[in-house]
Amino acid sequence: MERMRWILLALAAFLFFQYGLPVLRGDTGEKSSTQPLGAPDDSAPPAEKRSAEELCKLTGNRFRAVFSSKGGVLKHAWMEGEKYLIDKEGKPQPIDLVTTTKQSRMPLRTNLRVPGQTKQQVGYDDLDWKLAARDKKSCTFSYSDDHTELIKTIRASKRPFELSVALTVKNKSENELSHRLAIEQTDWRTEEEVAGSMGRVAEFFTQAEVRTQTDTERFDSSDFAPSEFSEPDFTSEKWRRVPQQAVWAAVNSSYFSKAIFHVKGPSAPAGEVQIEQWWNAAKFPDRTNDPNNGHVYRARLAYPSHSLKTGAQANYELKVFIGPKERSVLAGFGEGDPKLEAGELLDLGVFGAIGKLLIRYLYFLFGFTKAWGWAICLLTITVKLLLFPLSITQIKSTMGMRKLKPEMDELNKKYKDDSQQRALAMQELWRENKVTNPMLGCLPVLLQMPVWFALYTALQTAVELYHEPFGFFIPDLSAPGLYFIIPALLGVSSLLQQHIMPMQGDAMQQKMMKYMMPAMFTVMMLFLPAGLGIYFLTNTWLGIAQQLGVEKYYQSQDSGDSNKQNDSDGTTGDGAKDSSGTFGKGKARV
Repeated sequence: MERMRWILLALAAFLFFQYGLPVLRGDTGEKSSTQPLGAPDDSAPPAEKRSAEELCKLTGNRFRAVFSSKGGVLKHAWMEGEKYLIDKEGKPQPIDLVTTTKQSRMPLRTNLRVPGQTKQQVGYDDLDWKLAARDKKSCTFSYSDDHTELIKTIRASKRPFELSVALTVKNKSENELSHRLAIEQTDWRTEEEVAGSMGRVAEFFTQAEVRTQTDTERFDSSDFAPSEFSEPDFTSEKWRRVPQQAVWAAVNSSYFSKAIFHVKGPSAPAGEVQIEQWWNAAKFPDRTNDPNNGHVYRARLAYPSHSLKTGAQANYELKVFIGPKERSVLAGFGEGDPKLEAGELLDLGVFGAIGKLLIRYLYFLFGFTKAWGWAICLLTITVKLLLFPLSITQIKSTMGMRKLKPEMDELNKKYKDDSQQRALAMQELWRENKVTNPMLGCLPVLLQMPVWFALYTALQTAVELYHEPFGFFIPDLSAPGLYFIIPALLGVSSLLQQHIMPMQGDAMQQKMMKYMMPAMFTVMMLFLPAGLGIYFLTNTWLGIAQQLGVEKYYQSQDSGDSNKQNDSDGTTGDGAKDSSGTFGKGKARV
């Protein structure tokens, strides 16, 4: 009975986080409403005054990038390596992490205008730069007019997926002029792309994030419902500003990140985020009817307004990460500078500290096995062994309850109309037989849950498993396996585990326990990544072996205790009484 309550409680928690929480957070009910943003801003010169586009191609460590003179923005960023290829138009092509096409929504856009101010350093934000210099590792853009001279240099570092950006702003005017640097990262995703299923986080579930000196704030589209824009943390430009000095701003999906880090400037920046609704409003008045309905995710570092006297200049330095969130790469980002806190780009949930330890150990195991699938198996075995002292308490309690079931049924029958007396009688029965209260017997399960949740989150967001095969039936550990082999195996294994587990409660409860749990696991694994399936399968098989081993051990203990008791009562091995021990000294049996 108690176990059934805990199972139902766990199921209720899962359903709440999957379906109830989005409702409470405002993720529903406003899908056809419009954000108070007006038309998308496009601060660019008139089309007839614009210069021809110049492109600069740059080759970095494990990536290639293309920058445009229109706005000095990042136009393409392809990751290199077979792991990051996708099938497109019938042939494998590298993943391009730039998903926006509008100039005012491109990554590394440089915004220099001060909102609401007249004495501006520049007249537009989306300037036409000139490609002043380039080589395979760097691009230098320049802009000059009667008032301003700008130099923007983007350079690839020696480390994977890493760039540096240097910007110089010089005032050539006879008057004091102001600028405000805001430089951003962006991503475009449809609602279909970010939607998860049955406990699985979507591959392209995206958030706009800001890291301050004390915390990481993460926002999804539900934080930018139309009613949210009246909150006090929104600026006049309709950006949501995070309090305190920002370390970095980023748009992050489950496996990939585009982040920008503050290194140096006249002052420290703030972190701001904005998630815009985008759809074909002319064709679909109700955006939910547009199959391409989605959001542009934007995160930026916004420096305070800065005034320059004649001939003065301001210098800014930033680091950029655009690539997969590989733990080893993030650890070495920016020469491993701890102040940049690149490791915080990984979101491991509430139990992140445990998750980091587990992933670090997974890396250690991979060093021996050279296969992530086998590393997951060994990790699961290790976790099972470490948690065994907690599991054994629960198993002993369950076995003790099974032995007392006839007496418990009698007490339930005897005190069926007096719940208080029934509870007292049960407590006394458990105390006399040294059986742990079922509620306390579930405590080991609760203590293990942080480890399970941390491991679940870590495996589900580990880019190390992305496109990694493991045997014929698992071409990709980050996606469901082939032919439903894993769900079928897990369903059968769970059914076997329930069959050998000591059952409590009435026949209906036992039947629900026996078939409901395997069915739940089978359905869940239809959608979850195969890497998690390996964890669940290994854990289930270990659970079966553990249950059989413990039961055999205690049966042997019970058998030994029974023989000792028989000896002390004067019973021989064949059940006959020993005369000297039963009938008294000096008396013979006739």
